[in-house]
Amino acid sequence: MSEKSRKILVTSALPYANGSIHMGHLVEYLQTDIWVRFQKLRGHDCIYVCASDAHGTPIMLKARELGISPEQLTEQVSAEFKRDFADFGVAFDNYHTTHSPENEALTVEMYEALKDKGDIYTKPVEQAYDETEGMFLPDRFVKGTCPTCKTEDQYGDACESCGATYSPGDLIDPVSVLSGTTPVTRTSEHYFFRLSQYGDKLRQWMLDANLGKNMLAKLEEWFEAGLQDWDISRDA
Repeated sequence: MSEKSRKILVTSALPYANGSIHMGHLVEYLQTDIWVRFQKLRGHDCIYVCASDAHGTPIMLKARELGISPEQLTEQVSAEFKRDFADFGVAFDNYHTTHSPENEALTVEMYEALKDKGDIYTKPVEQAYDETEGMFLPDRFVKGTCPTCKTEDQYGDACESCGATYSPGDLIDPVSVLSGTTPVTRTSEHYFFRLSQYGDKLRQWMLDANLGKNMLAKLEEWFEAGLQDWDISRDA
């Protein structure tokens, strides 16, 4: 083979460990598996990794519904994922979970590095609070009417109809997903990552990455609006 051997690291979207995968999910993994096998046949050092996404609101809600812990749920679902992928011949070089010591160590390492650079700061944030359940409500625990297009039954972070992003406090007629009651507003201290100061660098990387025309146009919308600092806190 005349082409120089390359080192290629490949992943697919991490499946959310709150329920079974379906045929729609499998399309991506099968396509990726075919591409990886092709690259290996060409002599490239191509590694295909993936993992179960074991953190997030849907997992907490599903575990609550089943009366088990989130850890138990993700372990059960991850085992099911592995069986299904194997049955369809998807050959990962490594399949893992985000709820792992390795991921925790890397997350802490990245956080400390960003903190040392001054890219992490705190500020008080007003949030929805469910008085019935006695807990703060993350974005996906609140539903209501989109403040932009007025579509009903939208989550508290983004509208699936028009694509607008917002905070739970912006929703019209917000309701707690947990109790069905109207949440109140309370304040807590949150940590933020200064994503806004990396806008120019990220945009240049995007322009240099040879992305497809449609993807590039979609991503440009985010940069035109201006990147917002990222709230990385979640109240217990």
